[in-house]
Amino acid sequence: MQTIRAKALCIFRHNDKVLLSEAYDPAKDEHYLRPIGGSIEFGETSQQAIEREVLEEIGAEIHVLGLLEVYENLFTFNGKQGHEIVFMYHAQLKDQRIYDQPQVLGCETDGTQFIAKWFSQAEIYTSQKPVYPIGVDRVLFSNSF
Repeated sequence: MQTIRAKALCIFRHNDKVLLSEAYDPAKDEHYLRPIGGSIEFGETSQQAIEREVLEEIGAEIHVLGLLEVYENLFTFNGKQGHEIVFMYHAQLKDQRIYDQPQVLGCETDGTQFIAKWFSQAEIYTSQKPVYPIGVDRVLFSNSF
């Protein structure tokens, strides 16, 4: 039996750019972008999860500014159907030096490494890479936060 997963992701903005990780779906042969974050563990809140996930993935402590939106995401990854509820936060990085780095090396729980980069709205558009979860692109550069 398949289950619905709960995730927490985070948007970091600086100088009209957002920090997004680059990922790849081999079944679709598709490169895509997504905010940093991951699964919520049993017994932790979504905010605790995003603080833990960012620390685990890129080694950075954050100051959570707020919850932006909650998404229900039905998707296919690597040929398998997925269903998740995503809590989308926005936050600031406590280590200000990260804002000056063009890219940040990250590591997933399973050991898979990834690169997160700062993208302007124009760079996302010209990359022609989709941003997941679907719908998050409308808040990445929103003036609402």
